[in-house]
Amino acid sequence: MSNRPTVFVIKEQIRRTDTGNEPMDYSPAMAYGDIEFITKTDMPSYPNSSIQVKWESDVIRFVEKYDPDYDMIITTGQPTAIFAVGHALGLAGKSPRFLMWRREENRYRVLDYTSPTIA
Repeated sequence: MSNRPTVFVIKEQIRRTDTGNEPMDYSPAMAYGDIEFITKTDMPSYPNSSIQVKWESDVIRFVEKYDPDYDMIITTGQPTAIFAVGHALGLAGKSPRFLMWRREENRYRVLDYTSPTIA
């Protein structure tokens, strides 16, 4: 088992190119930790799906494993899925720590997010 942080990617993305599809290159994020994908599929758009059950199981496993002081998240995939993962973290009382791609710098930057105080 590694003692490096984990960089959680919500869902691996595929880019369409002139020659076909190719997976997104997450290797620059490896400078921050070991890559792990949270979900394997897109979030289904209908209730009572067996895929939804698996998707939720993957998110629960991530929330249990995620250490907000140590690990980071790359937000990729459907906006609803990104929001749902953030909601699950909030329910668990965990704040997200993001890796944000800075195109101008051609690298990731860490963004520690602290939730606003809600009265």
